[in-house]
Amino acid sequence: MEKYALTVQRISLVAIVNLLVAFSGVILLPILTKTLPITGYGSWALISTTIVLVPTLTSLGLRGAMIRFLAASKDKRNTQEVFYSLAFIVLAASSVASGLFFLFDKLIAASLFNNDITTALILPLNIFFGCLNLFIVDFFRAFQQAKKYSAITFLQAYAQVALVALFVLLGYGLTGAVIGLLLEQLCVFFVCIYLILVQIGFGVPKFVHTREHLAFGLPLVPGDVSFWIANSSDRYLIGILLGIAAVGYYSPAYTLGSTIILVSSALTVLLPSVLAKHYDEGSMEDVRTIMRYSLKYYAGIAIPCTFAVSVLSKPLLTILSTPQIAANGYLVTPLVAAGALLLGAYQLIVLVVMLKKKTAFIGGVWIVSAALNFGGNLILIPYLGIVGAAFTTLLAFLLAFVLTTVYSLRQFKFDVNTGFILKSVSVSILISIFLLLWNPAGLFNVFLSITLAAGVYLGILFALQGFTVQEIRFFSSIFKELVMRTA
Repeated sequence: MEKYALTVQRISLVAIVNLLVAFSGVILLPILTKTLPITGYGSWALISTTIVLVPTLTSLGLRGAMIRFLAASKDKRNTQEVFYSLAFIVLAASSVASGLFFLFDKLIAASLFNNDITTALILPLNIFFGCLNLFIVDFFRAFQQAKKYSAITFLQAYAQVALVALFVLLGYGLTGAVIGLLLEQLCVFFVCIYLILVQIGFGVPKFVHTREHLAFGLPLVPGDVSFWIANSSDRYLIGILLGIAAVGYYSPAYTLGSTIILVSSALTVLLPSVLAKHYDEGSMEDVRTIMRYSLKYYAGIAIPCTFAVSVLSKPLLTILSTPQIAANGYLVTPLVAAGALLLGAYQLIVLVVMLKKKTAFIGGVWIVSAALNFGGNLILIPYLGIVGAAFTTLLAFLLAFVLTTVYSLRQFKFDVNTGFILKSVSVSILISIFLLLWNPAGLFNVFLSITLAAGVYLGILFALQGFTVQEIRFFSSIFKELVMRTA
């Protein structure tokens, strides 16, 4: 495993930053839910959802193309040509999208913000810089620059917390939150542009390979949009069918359950470029080894976290939001957490499809999953409320996971560590029973129960030889070296 030490160090750094980023969301959640009215928080959730959707459309799949085609690039002129050609296209698409939101500002204000025209006018600016930031931040992923990427991600998270919280606590409400978000977007944009100019300078795009890049990226767009439908459209449908207040109850529970996805995101930030490099160099055994260990450690962390978050949903939501939100939303968290567990596994397994450049398949999977999710929401939300929305999300992610796993293993064989996964699930059931019997309440008791449960889980899994002494020594040495380098 020593030959992968540098890759593990980079991924470990990203994992640590992801935990800090997740904690930033924990900080902001109670500030917003305890300060804004439930309808105001519901509107904020819809704003956040919109700022995810539009960049997904305007990127035209070119983020994936940049990572795939720059992973092994060593020529500065080629790097300039690829980056600036793709960036220009994203800039043009972002300008069109933002312009449309400006044109329909009154309609948006009436639909989402209780006729708050100021908030509706600031939203397009957030969307514009959100589109650009989503693309340019991935430049550092493409070159596996873990420190820069981690620093920018940290800046995004905590600048947003500080600025949004500042304006909300000063009494500016939802409009203040949107202003704080815009200032954060501007800060990240200028930092990224400066770092990129220092690294590669400026180049005039000639669009030499644009056709090839679009051929790779455009088939990803239907999948990206369909993924958004499966992952986020439920908030719009809840708002339409049940009202904005229901979105306010649903979103904190959804946010808590979806934290599981952070485990896979620590891996998928750098793995696409790492795997692409090994694959293009013909090192297939390295690809298999990295996939095997990535799935193993993802499962080892994500499975017990899913069980723990599900069991402790109500006390955690009470701490992070309000008793009213916890009472209305605690049943949502287990369903979303299970879906997030499957989605995280999908995000790792689908990397095989990306290596094979079979991007049309990804689009097809998410079109089918989105249709299931959207149709299921229309049927179940009127009868089961927000729990119905969470259930259809789980079904959509389950379908995407199953289809992608079957297809990927046909394309490229690798060990998925079934034995280890069964051990992890078995031990996770035991710690869930432990947490249910304890039934902790309050911050101290919840923290203590999670700490003890984690210790019990690791101890039993080690006794079952889920982890070897060699693996523990390897990761211990990696962690020590990482601490020394970042100190």
